[in-house]
Amino acid sequence: MKKKKSFLKKRTAPTDVSLQITSMADIFMILLVFLLKNYSASLTNLAPTSQLSLPEIAVSAKSTPKESLKIEVGPDAVLVDQALAIKLKNFQFPESETLNTAGSITIAQLMQKQRELRPQPNTESSVVVMADQRAPYSTIKRVIASVAGAGFVDLQLVVVDPQ
Repeated sequence: MKKKKSFLKKRTAPTDVSLQITSMADIFMILLVFLLKNYSASLTNLAPTSQLSLPEIAVSAKSTPKESLKIEVGPDAVLVDQALAIKLKNFQFPESETLNTAGSITIAQLMQKQRELRPQPNTESSVVVMADQRAPYSTIKRVIASVAGAGFVDLQLVVVDPQ
């Protein structure tokens, strides 16, 4: 049998095939930006000021701190993220702060402002409290009451591991 002759020319495959990498480069760039945005190189900086002497831990429970608001209670001041919130005198709040409330009015207002600065929806409500080991319980209780009144409910107290 004789083959019929085709009127269409046969296509020959191109000899120089190049890979289209533009779209692949775009995908890699998007992945890189996503990973860099979600990657945290370090945990919360928990370096206390020089005046602060943290208590030692008695149990061997290990927990990793998460990104959160940092509050320091020292003998002469309460600091919120390294900024002065209120001055103390030998761990005691001024008389104007102790009237009619269990917490401090100034700290509660400052914490409410911090809460409003959080991205919406601000479900992240964690606070790390670093208090000097000589701080009386009444001072720490007043700070915690102020923080809780502003809506921060996840509270961590920082202690030093003696090892």
